[in-house]
Amino acid sequence: MKLKFGILGAGHIAGKMAKTLDFLRDEVEPYAVASREFDRAEALRASCGFARAYGSYGELLADKAVDVIYVATPNHLHRDHALACVAAGKHVVCEKPFALSVAEAREVFDAARAGGVFVMEALWTRFQPAVRLIREVIDSGEIGEVRFAEGAFGLAISHKERIVRREMGGGAILDLGIYPLNFVDMFLGIGDDCAISPTVTRLESGADDQTALALRWPDGRMASVLCSATAAMGAWGRIAGTLGHIEVPALSRCEGFTVRKVPSNEERKVVCPFDFNGYEYEIRAAARAIGEGRLEPPEMPWAATLNILRVMEPLW
Repeated sequence: MKLKFGILGAGHIAGKMAKTLDFLRDEVEPYAVASREFDRAEALRASCGFARAYGSYGELLADKAVDVIYVATPNHLHRDHALACVAAGKHVVCEKPFALSVAEAREVFDAARAGGVFVMEALWTRFQPAVRLIREVIDSGEIGEVRFAEGAFGLAISHKERIVRREMGGGAILDLGIYPLNFVDMFLGIGDDCAISPTVTRLESGADDQTALALRWPDGRMASVLCSATAAMGAWGRIAGTLGHIEVPALSRCEGFTVRKVPSNEERKVVCPFDFNGYEYEIRAAARAIGEGRLEPPEMPWAATLNILRVMEPLW
């Protein structure tokens, strides 16, 4: 039996996920879309071939046929909507950031554990094939011992409502900085032993506009994370070892990277194009984990969500 997926919300990211589920219909069933405005839900349902459209979130939660709900609402509503899904006995795939605080995330995870339902943060970059290939390069010793990593994501979007309004979980760190933070965490691990020194500038609303983080581990490894809602720096990353480094030119949409030796400058390019739009991998991971009876996926464990929130919470 294929899992029946519902989407809670009908905005921009919901549209991307609807197309993804349509692409994956041989693996999962794109079943229902819910919005507070029925016309929006119906338009999205019709465009991607879903079976049902609902004009309220409650109707989606009450539909006993729904197995998994993708939460695609604004940041400040993620905790409430995830909890509502868990209370209804639905598995949850929730857009990033999973919550606005460690306490909020723990509340959802505790409820999921008690209810025996699967919950994960949909940070799509952690599920992309490039992650496995980068780990293989690191594990092979090709770039030597990893000593440094850096990641950045910047777009000129400080005028957008989702960035300006701090009460809605706005700001650069939650919207953009979460990507380079996860990049560093995947390959170096941001735990309690990591010392973090932040520098932050803010908009008039109080939301963070630009953030620079210096990270240092007891063994001397270091990392740098930059995010900006003002500077259009794009998204990129690098992992440096004692023999060379891995260059990731598109951090948020990684379909390839370069392994470069130093000082010879010898390079090797690795290409890993998406099957569709890149979101298919997180859905496959969720379906796989649910099928295995897991409450969390190995690619995005609850501990990783909590670790990243621990860093972001004081900054946004």
